[in-house]
Amino acid sequence: MIVFRPLLSIRPVILLSILSCSALLLQAQTYQYKARYDSLDTRHDLSRPVIERYFITSNHGATLFNLGLKDEIRKNAKEEFALAEELGIDTLLATASQHLGDALHGSADAALQLKYFYQGLDYAQRSGRAGHIGTAYKQIATVYKSLGDLPKALELLKLAIAHVNSNYQVSRTCQHLSDTYRLMGQPDSALYWAQRSNIITDPGSDPYAYARSYYMLGAAYAAKRERKLADVHFARAIEVADSFHVMIPLYGSLLGRGQMELEAGDIPAAIADGRRAMHVSGEGGNLEGLVGASDLLRQAFKVNGQADSAYHYFEQRVMYADSLINATNLNKLQNMAFAQELKEQEDAKLKAEEAATRSRNIQFGIIALIVITLGIFLLVFSRTAVVGAKAIKNLSLIALLLFFEFINLLVHPFLGEITHHSPILMLLCMAAIAGLLIPLHHRMEHLITNMLVSKNNRVRLEAARKTIEELEARPTDTNAG
Repeated sequence: MIVFRPLLSIRPVILLSILSCSALLLQAQTYQYKARYDSLDTRHDLSRPVIERYFITSNHGATLFNLGLKDEIRKNAKEEFALAEELGIDTLLATASQHLGDALHGSADAALQLKYFYQGLDYAQRSGRAGHIGTAYKQIATVYKSLGDLPKALELLKLAIAHVNSNYQVSRTCQHLSDTYRLMGQPDSALYWAQRSNIITDPGSDPYAYARSYYMLGAAYAAKRERKLADVHFARAIEVADSFHVMIPLYGSLLGRGQMELEAGDIPAAIADGRRAMHVSGEGGNLEGLVGASDLLRQAFKVNGQADSAYHYFEQRVMYADSLINATNLNKLQNMAFAQELKEQEDAKLKAEEAATRSRNIQFGIIALIVITLGIFLLVFSRTAVVGAKAIKNLSLIALLLFFEFINLLVHPFLGEITHHSPILMLLCMAAIAGLLIPLHHRMEHLITNMLVSKNNRVRLEAARKTIEELEARPTDTNAG
């Protein structure tokens, strides 16, 4: 292949050694990730606490992303969300929802991806964690950016930058802002946000973002037609990316610099960067990078008057573009199947919730009926002389207890929604309600009991009076003489 022409002068033994070493390095990296994959694959160990299984599953997802196992990523995200639901913690639900959205990356149904990102935003807002809120806004923005709705993406990114609170989050958000402004044709704003990202990014903790910040600076200066500054920053991005083995900023910078060199008429430099970008993209299996690199080489050889090489890279571009389309379509089909699984899971959950609601309403109805029936019995018994004052007092006490506990049952779900199930807020609200209900309970108990007992006493006295009158009205018995 023409892409490897610079290597043909190297002796076969040396070339074979280089290729073998590269293969071994890639294999070692894969084994490293695989070992971590196996060590983390304990999320199905039911003997572990649910919270521990959740964090194992969440960390497992990061390893799966490194391995590029898309099917496993989807399954793991679904399991993570199920565990988060079982725990009922808003911060975990926010993260799990965002991971579900990430698992749907490249889905034909962008609305479904947005649904889970917005769901994550809702949970994040309920938790009150600014960092989670900012991350949610950023993720939603990336979907709109991929759809070409740059103004909407920019609006959401501005909301994100107002909430993110760690250097990691701020750096990533600044980079998205820089890229969005550049795509909107505002290079000065793109440069500003790229500079902000570069200043706060630490290469030790986040080498990817550090290399990408220099790529963003290079892209911004290239958009401003300041070639020298763009070249300096692209070179720095390539240096950092090489040092830390981060591929995306590496081939992005090579292509960016190569395109700039092509426009300036520096064809040899453009060809060199294009060939290296193709090599790097090929090693990483990045089809987008291969498409971009082959297109750059096609243009460079065409300008240089090398029609055969230009046609070769034209064929290469078509081949890689077809492969990219096929891979994208396959990913869309897999995401559609995954989306259907999620929908079925949600439908089953909804049916279960509806059944639980119906059952709860029936139970509330039964309790209400018992309280009402008991109240009616109390009124009836208070008007008869059959039941004594002690029985009336006991029955009224039971009725009032049931009544106030019934109120607590009705109020509790609403308190959960208002307080977002915060234990401290729930405790304070319940204490406040108890402070109101207990005195009211004692007052009502006193009033109702006294009223019913007094009524019962009057009825009993009236019955006794009638009995005495009937006895006095009877004729006196006399003995026949």
